[in-house]
Amino acid sequence: MLKDEIGKGETSSLEFKRDVPRDHLKFLKTVVAFANCHGGRLVFGVDDDRTVVGVDELEAFEIADSVMDAIANGCMPLVAVDSEVATVDGKTVVIVEVA
Repeated sequence: MLKDEIGKGETSSLEFKRDVPRDHLKFLKTVVAFANCHGGRLVFGVDDDRTVVGVDELEAFEIADSVMDAIANGCMPLVAVDSEVATVDGKTVVIVEVA
């Protein structure tokens, strides 16, 4: 299912990030926007042109933890989020689901 969604491109509830930006505000704004609307998903490891580039498989869970920490520390009130590590086209991606 995720592969099909990636193929359709970004939407108002799906955004791609090639990697985790050093400036967390670049994705925290999206998290807050999703939380203030109908929720959404950020997928790290996918380029804006829908190319699945993946993240380092050995660091995927660390990446997920770091994103979750940035959200917990950077958003007030707290935003309900969940993360998962998945494989798309043989590459590892990190998905952050915003309620």
